[in-house]
Amino acid sequence: MKREKAVRRVGKKGFTLIELLVVIAIIAILVSLLLPAVQQAREAARRSSCKNNMKQLALALHNYESTHRSFPPSRLNPKVEIEDNPGNKSRYQSWTTLVLPFIEQGNLSAQLDFNQAWSSLANRPAVSQQLPVYQCPSTPGSERQDPHWVVGAAAGDYGSINEVKSRVYTDVLGIPDPGANARAGALAKYIPNRMRDITDGTSNTFLIAEAAGQPNVFTAAGPMNPTLFAAYTDDKIVDLGGGNYAPSDGTGWADPDCGFSINGATPDGLTKYGSTMINAINVSEVFSFHKGGAQFALADGSVRFVSENVDTTVFVGACTRAGGEINGEF
Repeated sequence: MKREKAVRRVGKKGFTLIELLVVIAIIAILVSLLLPAVQQAREAARRSSCKNNMKQLALALHNYESTHRSFPPSRLNPKVEIEDNPGNKSRYQSWTTLVLPFIEQGNLSAQLDFNQAWSSLANRPAVSQQLPVYQCPSTPGSERQDPHWVVGAAAGDYGSINEVKSRVYTDVLGIPDPGANARAGALAKYIPNRMRDITDGTSNTFLIAEAAGQPNVFTAAGPMNPTLFAAYTDDKIVDLGGGNYAPSDGTGWADPDCGFSINGATPDGLTKYGSTMINAINVSEVFSFHKGGAQFALADGSVRFVSENVDTTVFVGACTRAGGEINGEF
């Protein structure tokens, strides 16, 4: 009887410490192999969602054009003083508020008083509402709001391409300035933009682009920090103190300054008028959190992912509506 119990005890022997460690190591290896695949799948889903947002915005602009016989101005005059930011002025309205009825936001549009500027205190509750259609899901952070310019305005990640600056031609491309009309984007400032004005072709002309991440400032090297800020040469970023930085304007989805003119930047993003057009800095330039490039909606309503290594001349040509360029692949 005692011998039988001894045999039974031997049969119940469990894992040794070494065997347990081997099992844990195997599991860790499997997780490390699977994790990148899971992350890639999640990013693919976020990128697809971002593309869908831009598609909705492009279709909204086309529906606006069908109704009004022109695309809206990227921003409307006049400049109006920001009530709770005395001495500073913002433009009256943006295309992003004008198209609200066309993105199933008619109720929000009805809350806006278009007889007042977008930045008015009366309109602040409406423009402080987070709208997923204006936000890329790959962008870090949630409930992002403007801490500086129009305080409380909800952030947006998509902006209109208004024009290409003359110095991009003279200083970056080394060619003469072709003139304001040739440098204008499909959504030029202050004027209705007719489809027939896009003489380069709607399938060759960018309409809107990603400019993601605000109010946090990002460069190609990562988030803005004191060292990078000390080397920054433009005036589009303000130091809020405590190692915090924000764009000087253009954070809110409803802010007319969420659209931008193309300057280009040096690869580190710290100096403008360079040949890097995508993912150098997220203030007044094209920037995304999708690896290798950014998404663009074209004037024909399509959406394309464009590599950050796109040829500078080709990119500039795609940003203008009447430059007369014969574009290569982008």
